[in-house]
Amino acid sequence: MNRQTILGELALQEAVGRQMDAIVRAANGAAVLLEGSNMEKNQIRNVLNVAEERPGVAVVTNFIRYQIGRSRTGQEWQHQGFGLRVIDDIERQDWVVDQATRETVAHARRLIEQRGGQVDEAELERKAREQLMRYYLGYLHRAFYYANETGEWGELKRAAEA
Repeated sequence: MNRQTILGELALQEAVGRQMDAIVRAANGAAVLLEGSNMEKNQIRNVLNVAEERPGVAVVTNFIRYQIGRSRTGQEWQHQGFGLRVIDDIERQDWVVDQATRETVAHARRLIEQRGGQVDEAELERKAREQLMRYYLGYLHRAFYYANETGEWGELKRAAEA
């Protein structure tokens, strides 16, 4: 790894870290929609696995749409608009991942430039969006797991609004 690559990765990690509260709150808000559903923990884990194996946003949202349309799992993904909410959070302009991506790129760009590096804006945005999407799905999985196992849906709702 050269200096430029290391500089970019460090700046990206610092900038992504600044977005975690918003990502966690959004994931909690989506998980709350599953209260009373028959969603199984592995169904959300499967989406996270797809995001880790094939990180593109289009690949992940395509998989979620597939889950929504399936006869066996579709009802859980349709419960209170859960699946469509997750897709919106991930890919819709000005929703959580998009907004966090823009703020991440701006912050990382400033850090890189302050340290004398050059910015590949498109690559920085792609990496930021994919990382933030994976974090969102990971926190979504954890939030659902917690509330589903403990029955503490009210606490999860409060955490989503905090």
